[in-house]
Amino acid sequence: MVATVGTGIDPADLGPQPPHVRVERFVPQDEVLPAVDLVVSHGGSGSLVAALAHGLPSLLVPLGADQPHNARRARELGVASVLDAVAVTAAEVAEQAGALLADPDVARRCAAVADEVRSLPDAAAAVAALEAAASV
Repeated sequence: MVATVGTGIDPADLGPQPPHVRVERFVPQDEVLPAVDLVVSHGGSGSLVAALAHGLPSLLVPLGADQPHNARRARELGVASVLDAVAVTAAEVAEQAGALLADPDVARRCAAVADEVRSLPDAAAAVAALEAAASV
């Protein structure tokens, strides 16, 4: 398991961790996501889209900004479960994570979204379209 805590927290402040847990301030998502089965996050746009692009289900604990909306929509699409950030317990996280990982319909929907993301034009195509529109 890899957990990121952001720049404001020193991972050492969390004390010793079990051998299967790695706590970092930051890890590039594209380096980690190909090797995981589930993403637990706040549901920000970057985290959620990256998980979906890799065909991964998400367990979301939204805090604010765009996160509640993203979490609600991901749940509606059947690619995520959502927990209340104020009341969530470790037992709930374990239960929901297990349920997501065991659900073949969730896996199928996540794979379909990843296929759709892969079919979208890349950034170079977007730049070309913007440049073409600007020259009109």
